[in-house]
Amino acid sequence: MMDVALRDENYSDFGNTFNYKLAGRYAFSDHFALRGSVSSGFRAPSLAQIYFNSTFTDVVAGVIVDKVIASNVSNIARALGIPSLKQEEAQNISLGFTANPFNGFTLTFDAYQIKVNDRIVLTGAFTSDDPVIGADLVAQHVGAAEFFTNAVNTTTQGADVILNYVTYMNNNSHLSLSVVGNFNNMTIDKIYTNDKLAGKEDTYFGEREQKFLLASAPPHKINARVSYSIKNFDASFHMNNFGQVDLIDWNGDPYSYTAENTFDLNLGYNLSDNVSISLGG
Repeated sequence: MMDVALRDENYSDFGNTFNYKLAGRYAFSDHFALRGSVSSGFRAPSLAQIYFNSTFTDVVAGVIVDKVIASNVSNIARALGIPSLKQEEAQNISLGFTANPFNGFTLTFDAYQIKVNDRIVLTGAFTSDDPVIGADLVAQHVGAAEFFTNAVNTTTQGADVILNYVTYMNNNSHLSLSVVGNFNNMTIDKIYTNDKLAGKEDTYFGEREQKFLLASAPPHKINARVSYSIKNFDASFHMNNFGQVDLIDWNGDPYSYTAENTFDLNLGYNLSDNVSISLGG
């Protein structure tokens, strides 16, 4: 099986984007097949990232400072050379297989790589005491300013694994088991500023902000489910495991959200063809 898709769109705020997808699947037998795809993608800037504007008061080292998250179309953004937002663009590759080695059991595995260019991020705060751009901020009557801008390229590599098993028993009951796992790792390939802010990468997108981006998803998530039904009764047990997330606080000190598990248990009974009752915790 081969699949080809082409898509062309034009947006009034950032222009034209052309994207494609090429996918294929080949079944070697009824029990095993390979599949893969290559595609491009995009995400348009959101309305909030273009037009959101907010002024707030902060206290830095005992000094009250007026800060602003300046919209992308503001005079402050233009004064500091922040360019107009454009779309994020992605290149995606995946390769995997599906297998059904024996009756009732299925296994799927897919590895992937996603490269995203021009990711839109919120910068750190540029302050009015900066020797290069401080005068521009003072002229705009603000003590510090942040912006949404296309500033980061990233690569995410990972894999999805799904195992399912269903067996039907002689007493008119059935048992279902499933395990689903996602494993991924994101790296920041490049951080780039504009000409006026060159050399200020630590403020443009500093280590703390980088950690927040890298922690946007845990490095792994695994869930397992067991369900059993017999006649009008059914029961299920579900477990989720979320991997550890590492961040940095305002003082530059590392801290973590450790790996955690959640558990769900549900019991149900069909009172009739049209009414059922369930209890879960």
